[in-house]
Amino acid sequence: MYATTGERRSRPTDGWAPAQASQRSGRPVGRPLTRALASAYAVSLLVAALVAVVSAAGLAFRFTGLYGADPNAAVGIIASTAGILVPGFFAHDVFNLAVALPILLATLWLAKRGSLAGLLLSPGVLFYVLYTYAQYLVGAPFGPLFLAHALLVVLSAYAVIGLIASIDGDAVRARLAGAVPVRSAGGILVALGLMTLGQDAGGAIADAFVGGATLEPLSRYAWTADLVLEVPAVLVGGVLLWRRHPLGYVAGAGLLLQFALTPVALAAVMALQPWLTGTPVDVGMIAGVLIFAAVPFAPLALFVRAAGRPSPRPGWTAEGSHA
Repeated sequence: MYATTGERRSRPTDGWAPAQASQRSGRPVGRPLTRALASAYAVSLLVAALVAVVSAAGLAFRFTGLYGADPNAAVGIIASTAGILVPGFFAHDVFNLAVALPILLATLWLAKRGSLAGLLLSPGVLFYVLYTYAQYLVGAPFGPLFLAHALLVVLSAYAVIGLIASIDGDAVRARLAGAVPVRSAGGILVALGLMTLGQDAGGAIADAFVGGATLEPLSRYAWTADLVLEVPAVLVGGVLLWRRHPLGYVAGAGLLLQFALTPVALAAVMALQPWLTGTPVDVGMIAGVLIFAAVPFAPLALFVRAAGRPSPRPGWTAEGSHA
C-alpha cells in the first residue's frame, strides 16, 4: 500500500498473518497463507517444550529401567529383521535434544520472520516429531512418560495439519515453479516410500510366516511408524509433487527433510557408540547411512534455494514486505 503523496508507507507485518490484498493493485502481499497461524505456532512451541522435557527426562532416568531392564539396549543400535537398524530410545533422546529440537526451533523462528523456506520446512520437522514419538508410544515400555509421548503425537499431528492446510499452495507453486525439479523430487519420494514399504513388509512377512518367530520382533515399532505414517505420506506427497499439484509443493520439502533426518539420527548415534556402549565406531556403516541421507537432502537443497530467491510475483516477497 502506498501513501497518497507517492511515497512508500511501511507497516509492520506478522510472519503468521495471511496475505492481504493491496488496495491499489488487488494483489496479495505478506505470507502465502490462507489463514493466520497463531494457534499452530503456539502448539508447535508447546511441542518443542515437550520434546525438551521428555528427552531430558529420558537422559536423567535412563538407568532406572525407564526404557527396559537392559540399559545397553536403550543406548545402542540393534540390527533387526531385513537389515533394519533400530536405535535405542535413550539414543533417540540424545538426538532429539541435541539436533531435532534446535532444527524445529530454527525453522519456526525463520517462518516467524517471514522465510518461505522456514514455513515449508516446519511441518517436516513436526512430522519427524510425530513419526519418532509414535515409535515411543508403541515401542517403549509403559511408564511415567507414556502420556507425554501420547500428547506429543497428538499435538505434532495437529500442528502439521494446521500448517499444511493454512499455506496457499497456488502461491507456493507459483514461487517454486521452474526452480525445483518436481518430477525428480517426487520420483525420489515415491522410490523411498516403495523401498521402505518393501523392506518393512518383507521383514514383517518373514517374521510372521516364514521364520516362525515366537518373540516380539525388535523392529515392530519402527515398522508401525513407517507403514502407518511415513510410507503413506511420502507416497502421496511424492505423487502430488510429480503431478505438480499445489499440495505437493507445500508438503514436498517437509517430507524430504523428515525422511532425511532418520538416517542422520542413525549416523549420529553410531558415531556416539564409543561413549554410549563402549563399542568401536563403524566408519563404513556411518558413511553408508549418510550417503543414503544425501538422497533426500539433494532435492531438499533445491527447495530451500528456490524458496530464498526473490519472488516473481508483484506485491509478494519472501520477507513479507510490500513490493
